[in-house]
Amino acid sequence: MALKDIIGQDRPVNILRGCIAKERIPHALLFTGDKGIGKRLTAVNFAKALNCQRVPGEEFPITGSFLFEVPAPEHPGPELETQSEACDTCPSCKKIERGNHPDVFLIGPEGDGGQITVQAIRQLEESLSYKPFEGRWKIAIVDEADRLNQSAANAFLQTLEEPSAQSMLILISSRPDLLLPTIRSRCQRISFSPLPVDTMSRLLKERFGDMDDERARLLSVLSGGRLGYALGDNLIDQRERCFSMFGQLLESLEEEPWEDKEAMEEWFEWSQLLLRDMAVYSATGREDFLMNTDRAEYIKAISRGAGLKDILKLARELYNIKRRLAFNLNKQLTYNFVSLLLRNNLGQSGRE
Repeated sequence: MALKDIIGQDRPVNILRGCIAKERIPHALLFTGDKGIGKRLTAVNFAKALNCQRVPGEEFPITGSFLFEVPAPEHPGPELETQSEACDTCPSCKKIERGNHPDVFLIGPEGDGGQITVQAIRQLEESLSYKPFEGRWKIAIVDEADRLNQSAANAFLQTLEEPSAQSMLILISSRPDLLLPTIRSRCQRISFSPLPVDTMSRLLKERFGDMDDERARLLSVLSGGRLGYALGDNLIDQRERCFSMFGQLLESLEEEPWEDKEAMEEWFEWSQLLLRDMAVYSATGREDFLMNTDRAEYIKAISRGAGLKDILKLARELYNIKRRLAFNLNKQLTYNFVSLLLRNNLGQSGRE
């Protein structure tokens, strides 16, 4: 796979192609956008393009200025693709694809706390301090960079401020506001956007030849235009688990809370989608405005008796809790508190 194979992210891809074609490679990039939208895939294929043994030119100067957003080329042409694509067949491309290239490093959250530790950053700094072993560039891809703990973030600043020659950093984050401002200001930012529903539906039907229009559109809506999310997870099963727990939270506290932090994040994300539909139905009474169109009867039942003001208040409370999940909230206490919020705001409506 190469940059040309990234679907639906023409602007970010053209920006990266332009950097290679103009031989102006930023020292640090920040890829932002929703999860499952293609940020990590793009970062890996950019690393392949930079170190591809068929790419012409031996050296690229590092740019010295930092911008919040990198401008895309105005008129990208076929020659831009030719100059800035990985061949996908040379030893370097194959090693990066397999994750065993000696000059390309990928780090992310680890352990029960789901954080990027200072030890991982120290090891990365040491690896970047040496000259490239066999490629043109030493490249570090930091996935979910917003999970750098405080010590790791402070250590990472030194790496940004004192870059090694022929090295570059790619930070990936769906929550860039959680990064230190001093880290964000030292990176050139490239934003990734969700795909339109019609485009997503077409791509899903192409991938799954037997998928009908209704299901393709439903998955496109539920995934929020994130192709990787729609392809990599069974969204319908995810939704049903979270909707079931929504009912449990209204009924009693006897059920087990979430298995782990990832399950908590998943539930809060789906609950926002459910509350969105509840608010829409409460305000309009129209099923065709719902996102979960196949669960219209459930949404109508759970919304019955709940006022729009209470639904919106609950959505706001759950959103605030979701933002604090990065601080490793206690699962049982969070479960109990959320159950109390649902009972206070939805009352008997959720038990009918």
